[in-house]
Amino acid sequence: MGQGEAVRAYLDSLPPTARERVDAVRARVHATAPGLGERISYGILTFTLDGRTVCYTAGYARHVAVYPLPDVSADPDLAERMAPYVSGRGTLKFPHGAELPLDLVGDVAAAHLARLRPPA
Repeated sequence: MGQGEAVRAYLDSLPPTARERVDAVRARVHATAPGLGERISYGILTFTLDGRTVCYTAGYARHVAVYPLPDVSADPDLAERMAPYVSGRGTLKFPHGAELPLDLVGDVAAAHLARLRPPA
């Protein structure tokens, strides 16, 4: 199975609410960084740039997650915005019963991209 088929199979396996929310995360990540690739890695959706992992997202029965946490040591505002969603050591969890903070998702993706695309 090719990566495109694997991504479709993963998305098709999600419960409807999780699928909708993962689709929203995907759209925001791709809007933040057009041209990213997608594949399945560790059994979840993985965004890639030039073959390198940018970040991951996954849908579950009760929440959608984005992994890993970006380095926010130089961005206290982003750290503060992420804080209510941090779960464990490296996960942002967005419960299905709450609004999905897509601006935050885009900023997290941008922070990961900055790691892969250092300023010239």
